[in-house]
Amino acid sequence: MNAVVSRDLKGGNEMRRNGVAYVKVVLGLALASLGFLFSGCSTTSGISPEDTMLARFVVESDQGVVVSMPVSGARIQVNPKAILTEYDLLDVSVVELDLGLCLQFSLSYQASRAFYQTSASNQGRRLVLLVNGKALGLRRIDRPVSNGVIYVFIEMPDGDLPELAKNLRETSIEIQKKIRG
Repeated sequence: MNAVVSRDLKGGNEMRRNGVAYVKVVLGLALASLGFLFSGCSTTSGISPEDTMLARFVVESDQGVVVSMPVSGARIQVNPKAILTEYDLLDVSVVELDLGLCLQFSLSYQASRAFYQTSASNQGRRLVLLVNGKALGLRRIDRPVSNGVIYVFIEMPDGDLPELAKNLRETSIEIQKKIRG
C-alpha cells in the first residue's frame, strides 16, 4: 500500500512541476464546478443564466497566468488564485471619479480586513477584475485599502457599466442567499 501512495505522490509532484498544465487543469476544474453549480439552479434563480456575472479579483504576480485587457491589449501576469470573489461583495455600483466612470465594489467586513492586508503587501502591483473569466478592468494598488471599497475602471463603453454593475450585484446577492439558505 505504501508503494501506491508513494507513486501517487510522485505523480502529483510531477504535475506541479509542470506549472502551466497544472494551472490550466485547476482553472478548468474550477470553471466546470461553477458551471455545474449554476446549471441546476437556473429555474429557481432570480437572474437568468446569461445575466450571471461572476466577479473575481486577482493580483499581478511574478509567476502565474497572463490575462489580456480587451481594449488596451495590456497583458498582465497574475496569480490565478482569486483574492476576492462574488462571495465577498456587498454592493457594486457605477460612480464618477475625476478620471471618469468606474465601478465601485463594496466588500464585506471579513473581505475588507483580508483585502487590507493583501493591498498593503502588494503595493505597486495591479489588481485585475475578471468577470466570467475575462479580464475587464484593473487598477494599481497604490496604498493599503482600509475602507473596504475598491474603484476599478472597466475597459468597456460607459453606457454598458450600469448593466454590468447590476448583473454583478444581483449574481453576488443570489449566490450569498443560496449559501445562507
